[in-house]
Amino acid sequence: MVTKNQEAVELTPKPGYSFLYLSLLFLWACDATTNPIDNLALFPEVAGIEIPIDSVVFTRSNGFVDTTITLPIEATIYNIDGSSIFGFVVRDISSLAVTIEGSLDASSEENMFTGEANIPTSTTTIENLLIEVYAFDESGRGGYAQTPFYIVGFSSEPPTIVRTTSPGTIIRPTSGSVPAVFTAEVADSDGNETIERVFLRIIDFEDGEVEGSPFDMADDGASLGDSTANDNTFTWSLEVPANPSSGRIERDFDIEFFALDQGGLYSDTVRTTFSIRGN
Repeated sequence: MVTKNQEAVELTPKPGYSFLYLSLLFLWACDATTNPIDNLALFPEVAGIEIPIDSVVFTRSNGFVDTTITLPIEATIYNIDGSSIFGFVVRDISSLAVTIEGSLDASSEENMFTGEANIPTSTTTIENLLIEVYAFDESGRGGYAQTPFYIVGFSSEPPTIVRTTSPGTIIRPTSGSVPAVFTAEVADSDGNETIERVFLRIIDFEDGEVEGSPFDMADDGASLGDSTANDNTFTWSLEVPANPSSGRIERDFDIEFFALDQGGLYSDTVRTTFSIRGN
């Protein structure tokens, strides 16, 4: 999917463009104070980007190697003249930080420009990127278009459950409810960003695995009792009421923590127990 941003007003360049680009844009803006912008003049328009593939997937058959992906880029850009500045950048899709900058050359086809992004990576790397083509005139008017590109490496090691916490035993309150909070700190030697999901399995000693188990734990700082987002400590919680609407007052459970990474590898399972007692 290609997204476009096109404006007929002066743009503030997105973070990450080269120092040369920013310097030229500044000088052109200074010139514009003595040479007023012609608001009727056409300005560069990035109409689209084409890349031959949207992802590269590595498997163990590729081995553990560093490599470079050469990605051809074609862009349709209108209203380019000798004073226009245009090119491409590669961004991290989450932080939008620029990792690669490159130039585009005019092709034999009108309004078509081509280039190559040489992306260093490895067969165990997992990256989500944006390919972005930009074009501006001497007054800073123009726009950009983006399309995603994914690198899917294989996992060299599974995730690891570093430590867990659980309530042990909770006494039912005399009224209301009390939270039972479970946490798991998880790490992955391929990068913690490759952790896909962390699970909590709950097994009743008498009735077996509870409905809905295993449960997804959260690391968003907002749900399931999680206090801090993206700190690799995942949380799951439930409220223990004074008097359950159904079931036994006193219950005992096996608790299992395990994690899955983006390469499809599972961690070892960490086990503990949890009990609820009457007040």
